[in-house]
Amino acid sequence: MGKILVSALAVLIIACSPAPSFAASSGECAKYSDSFDTYHPEKWQEVLLYSLAKADFAIEDGHLMLKSPKNEPCEVQVYSLFTFAGDLDVQADYNVANEAELGACRFNAGIVLQTLGDERSYKCYVAMTPSKGLFYRSRLDQFGEKSLEIFKEDPAPPKGTLRVTRQDGYIRFLALIKDQWVKIYEFKQPCTEKLRIRFKLQTGGDEGKGQTCPVQVNFDNFLVNSCSQITEE
Repeated sequence: MGKILVSALAVLIIACSPAPSFAASSGECAKYSDSFDTYHPEKWQEVLLYSLAKADFAIEDGHLMLKSPKNEPCEVQVYSLFTFAGDLDVQADYNVANEAELGACRFNAGIVLQTLGDERSYKCYVAMTPSKGLFYRSRLDQFGEKSLEIFKEDPAPPKGTLRVTRQDGYIRFLALIKDQWVKIYEFKQPCTEKLRIRFKLQTGGDEGKGQTCPVQVNFDNFLVNSCSQITEE
């Protein structure tokens, strides 16, 4: 009887034990962080889209620099050669380096989470229009064209830190404001697919009028704070 009771208790303990966690270790996630002291071609790929003139992309002075041409609309981006499955938490510093010269300009710059086939892009931007100055902008686009969600929040500083998280499928955009993380937007449509990271600068814009300007945005201190699973693609 004693052996039967012990066996029953063992089965009960196993049945009630929490499921094992398959989250990646902090070290495994952190190795994909990047201070941009040098270019890591195994991590990043540069892509230039929708531009008749060449944009500038460089790793220089300890940051990732994206710069648009003067007279043509441009979309330049650097995307990750690694992807995230499950929960994630990433952040990066940004600096609109020539903000004082951009009074009549229109641009978007920031972090984008993109499904592998670009079916959906969750865009977390610092943006500018002639009438609004700098502000935070969130967009969910389908195949890079159809907007499913748009949100704007005033104002944004020329220097700051952007953070993007996914928890239980829901993606949130945060910014560091007065040393506190503030939620800018939570996307309404969840996403459980694999995602890659893009750093992006787009000038000209897709709404209204605005001058095309040579915008320079620097990104730095990209941190993968945590992740469930991260894979090289």
